[in-house]
Amino acid sequence: MVQKEKAVENALDKIRRHVGADWCSVSPADCDVLKETLGEIWTAIERPRWSTYRFSKLTLADIRSLVAVGKEIQEKHYMTDTMLQSLDRIMSHSE
Repeated sequence: MVQKEKAVENALDKIRRHVGADWCSVSPADCDVLKETLGEIWTAIERPRWSTYRFSKLTLADIRSLVAVGKEIQEKHYMTDTMLQSLDRIMSHSE
């Protein structure tokens, strides 16, 4: 659990620094969803795959896509393989 939280916080820090001033356009609620979504990804994939993601290269559009899938996960209360594949595709753009 601690490892997951640390990994997610590190990822969020990289995303925030890259997005810069545009980070203000991400609502606190969407930021919470993004954090939860990153945690879901971290839990569902293997660590070597996580390490290939370049969080500092995510765009605002990528962030919005991650949040959209994250909201879908929240609505269903679980993540499907299709959702995980969508999240991986979004994150893979950052490689």
